[in-house]
Amino acid sequence: MPLPLSNAPMSQAMSRFEYLTKHIVSSIGFRLTLLLAGGLALYLIVAGFSISALLQQKQGLKELSGLHYERALTAAELSRDAEVIAAQTFENILSTNRSVTQEGALNQDLVDLYHYVRNQLTATNEIEQGYIDEIDRWQKPYFKSLDKLALRMEEERRFAEQEQALLLKLIQTNKQIQTSLSHQQESLSYTIDTQDLLAAQNIINTCLIALKSEKNGQLHQLQQQANQILSNQLMGQPKLQRKLSLLVQETFDLRKPLTLSHRATLSSAREARLYAQRLTTSSYNYFQSLKSTAHKAARNYEQAVQHALILVAFFSILFLISIFLTVMFIRRRLVDRLDHLSDIMSAHVAGDPKAIPTQGDDEISVIGQAFEVFVDARNHAEQRLNQAQTDTQQANNQLRRLNRQLLILSETDPLTETANRRYFDQRLQDNWQIALNLQQPLALIMCDIDQFKSYNDHYGHQAGDICLKQIAKTLTQVVKDVPDSLLGRYGGEKFIILTPDSTEEQAAGIAEKLRLAIIDMQLKHEGSEYQVVTLSLGVSSTIPSNEKTLDRLIQQADNALYKAKGYGRNRTAKATLLSLF
Repeated sequence: MPLPLSNAPMSQAMSRFEYLTKHIVSSIGFRLTLLLAGGLALYLIVAGFSISALLQQKQGLKELSGLHYERALTAAELSRDAEVIAAQTFENILSTNRSVTQEGALNQDLVDLYHYVRNQLTATNEIEQGYIDEIDRWQKPYFKSLDKLALRMEEERRFAEQEQALLLKLIQTNKQIQTSLSHQQESLSYTIDTQDLLAAQNIINTCLIALKSEKNGQLHQLQQQANQILSNQLMGQPKLQRKLSLLVQETFDLRKPLTLSHRATLSSAREARLYAQRLTTSSYNYFQSLKSTAHKAARNYEQAVQHALILVAFFSILFLISIFLTVMFIRRRLVDRLDHLSDIMSAHVAGDPKAIPTQGDDEISVIGQAFEVFVDARNHAEQRLNQAQTDTQQANNQLRRLNRQLLILSETDPLTETANRRYFDQRLQDNWQIALNLQQPLALIMCDIDQFKSYNDHYGHQAGDICLKQIAKTLTQVVKDVPDSLLGRYGGEKFIILTPDSTEEQAAGIAEKLRLAIIDMQLKHEGSEYQVVTLSLGVSSTIPSNEKTLDRLIQQADNALYKAKGYGRNRTAKATLLSLF
């Protein structure tokens, strides 16, 4: 017996612990936290590998760009500098505008730049060292040939200066001979014969041709030709012969060494070009070697990047799988239940109530239970609101009907269904103010049924009411074609028509249409001299002002009406004229 008593509290504690453990493990929050922690751990692993891969790529890229590509670019720059030096040298040779101030054939700045770039070259293996040695082997004779070419060009420049000075002498002498020829033609007493002057000019031309000749055979022929002219044609002019002989001798003594100097310059240029080609070829070969090494390093770098990408992709896939599992858990345990509850809520809002899920004791079940209480309260409130809205709508409809009836009664004559006196006066007052502001005319037509009292006495008051209705209907049909017009019953058998923006003439025309329309009705009236019901009409119109009044306008229309009555009825009278229609 003591053993069970002592074990009972322990069993209860173990049962409570198992219950709490089971409750915690099976809870949505615990599972979701566990999945999120696993996803975060995988994310940190992926981030760590990614950072490590990026650091390795950074180091490889630094080595690739800083060592291989930089050395390749240095070799390419060396080859370019050698070509630029050669190109600049040959540009000086080919220049047709060399003068005393012409720069030397070799640009020392370019040479210094070339040596600076050369000192940047380094070798990492025997093959690269061999290319550098080959560059050093060709650069010495190359710059030596450039110095030799510079000396040849300087020598040629001096000869060119002498040639320029001699050319000026020949041109001056030629001008003197041409001047002598012109004087010879003007005066027969000139001391030098024309034939001698022509011969001298021929010698000058021969010297000028010789200055541009490049062939030794042609130079020899030109020299013999000049000497022959000197000895055969200028014997009678010893002074001129001696001057021209010195020019001929100076011309051919200068032209021969100048031709030899030019040929020597071209020979030096070809030699410099040959060494330049060999030097640039060596530099290019070195560049190709460095380029091949850079490509190999780039391939190694690419393989390292691929390896890093594979690792990152592997861990990224694991991370995506964990995310997928987390999403599926959230979808099944949270989203689906929440969507179902949301659909039910939306159905209730749309007026299609469905059963609300309230089973369970978790948060979603509590939300369902709370919503069920809210729906019950809302349904009760909606019932009360619908009843109140129904009652309010019925009351509003009844009120609108009463308002419409009241408005009709307040504005319309009940017998003729035209505007009553109160509404007509209100509209007349409004139109008077509008016409006053716009300074437009405002017209009134006052009409009265002729001998209507005798009509009532003869046919009875009920027939008289019918007659008034028929006449009001006809007047309405005519007046509706007049813009902004208004027909009203002024009292008894008298009607009044408002026609805004109408002169007296226009209003009289409308009145005449009204009168003729009543005659066309052919309402029998035995007490009338016309045997039918007729109208008498009075017309008045004015442009409102502060000195005029509305009552005066009404009085004028009424006076015109009685004028029409006095002149025999069934006619229209205007207030401002005594003439009748």
